Amino acid sequence: MKKLLTILLLSLALLNGAAYAADQTDPQHKPSPLTVEQATQLVHEGKPVYSCGMKPTWFSDQPGQCPCCTMPLMKVKDVKDGKAVFEENKGSMNMNMEGMGMEDMPMKDMKMMEKK
Repeated sequence: MKKLLTILLLSLALLNGAAYAADQTDPQHKPSPLTVEQATQLVHEGKPVYSCGMKPTWFSDQPGQCPCCTMPLMKVKDVKDGKAVFEENKGSMNMNMEGMGMEDMPMKDMKMMEKK
């Protein structure tokens, strides 16, 4: 009985650890490399800061792709109320997503419409 209880407890501990590890590798839970304060300071120092148009609270000091939605990161002009304000780019379209309820939507659940 004691051996069975020990095996059960070890199994539960391993399952809990595996679930935690799986959750941490999910791109949705990848923390922003920069805090809002760090991003604000870098922008005010004139250094480049990048963010995602779909997740304007995620900041990086390196260009690349958003780990949540894989969209290209855009250069940040300013940080206002903890969110990125983007530079205007000719030939690109900036959309204000505020108030649309998409800020907290998991990007992996969104599906792109295909042209037919």
